[in-house]
Amino acid sequence: MNKFILLFSIFCATTLANKDISAQTNPSQKCGFDRMIDYQDLLFTGYKENVSATYRSFLDRANNRQNISSKTTLVIPVVFHVVWNTSTPTQNLDDSVLIEQIAVLNEDFSRSNTDAANTRSEFLPIVSNADIQFKLACFDPHGNPTDGIVRVQTTELFGDLTFQNFSLITNIQRTANGGSDAWNTSEYLNIWVGDINRGIASPALLGIATPPVGLSNWPVNSIPPEFNDGIIVQFNAFGRNNPNPIAGMVVNGRVVTHEVGHYLGTRHCAENTYNGANGSICTDDDGVIDTPTCDQSAQDCDMNRNSCLDVIPGTTSDLHDMVENYMDYSNQECQNSFTVGQTTIMRNVLQNERASLLTSPGISNCGTNSIHEKDGNSEFTIYPNPSNGSFTINTPNNSIVTVKNSLGQIITPSITTKDNKTALKIETKGIYFVKIESNDHTVTQKVIVQ
Repeated sequence: MNKFILLFSIFCATTLANKDISAQTNPSQKCGFDRMIDYQDLLFTGYKENVSATYRSFLDRANNRQNISSKTTLVIPVVFHVVWNTSTPTQNLDDSVLIEQIAVLNEDFSRSNTDAANTRSEFLPIVSNADIQFKLACFDPHGNPTDGIVRVQTTELFGDLTFQNFSLITNIQRTANGGSDAWNTSEYLNIWVGDINRGIASPALLGIATPPVGLSNWPVNSIPPEFNDGIIVQFNAFGRNNPNPIAGMVVNGRVVTHEVGHYLGTRHCAENTYNGANGSICTDDDGVIDTPTCDQSAQDCDMNRNSCLDVIPGTTSDLHDMVENYMDYSNQECQNSFTVGQTTIMRNVLQNERASLLTSPGISNCGTNSIHEKDGNSEFTIYPNPSNGSFTINTPNNSIVTVKNSLGQIITPSITTKDNKTALKIETKGIYFVKIESNDHTVTQKVIVQ
């Protein structure tokens, strides 16, 4: 078992073209985890030893293989802080991109993602549905209706690729420094979206997440003061319909899935991220029994890779490296699964250290005050969905209907309204987002034209 805890997880990736960061002491290093551990140990004597005891509490919960077959769905309230630079308006991501990221999270944490079918048969006995869902907040910390999206225009640049001055990254979390102040972090999952690579075309750092706090044996004040609790994501590594591409990289929303996994207490499948510089370290893994041991990530989708001898309970043979795992460093397009141990950790963290999220006023009695895909209590309904392009919308009087395509561009469909019913006709196949506004109510729903 690794003696280090992922106290502060940094998922920092180079593009497939292996763009190096010249300021790093090890240019091939993908993740800044070791830098954070060393930084913490300098600040707090005995940090490395103390966090080992803390992480064991996570492992004990997971490795006991608690029965999670009969469980309730746990819902996390989310607020997106979109911080965009005046010089680059495309950083101001459209609502449709934010909604699709929520959809990706809901699919991945319920194992309803379509690519779950790509999980190799050897891993089917150990993969699991976390039964965790995510919903954009409908009330802010002051009780005011909201769509769960904060947009801040800034002239500031964020980021420090040397990881020597964390405040240069976390300024995005503070209004006074050109960013956006956090909402109550005990009641909302705050996700900041912006450029955290100082305008570099090929970003090296894709995301950062803080772990759960308040654990027994946790060193006092061990979260660096620079960081607010939550997740920070590079704007063009966000969502799966993002109109801002990253050269050589498939972006499908899994960066956020990975970071939420850290936020809920899970670690990388392999903590050794030196690309072979330290040789094979098969004992240096996440310590969870049912995640196959691997000595380090190859940062690809090699289905034949088997770096360590490892037979998992419930399986019959040595397993390959699990590039399907969301917490691996494999490419996003081959990730599709959490294991039973990982989902047990996350659910336990959510019902203990992060339990206040589950009683947040941010998603209580939302009604139609929120932006979402579909709400059974909504006064707006769109049907049939999917369809051949013809939809009917039940709306109250004086509603405004706006339709955008998957890139956030407004389209002009055929719309006719009669007796509180709106007939909507979209001619071209694809995914669209229908926004319906009536007085102080706003609902956005994804529709599919087949």
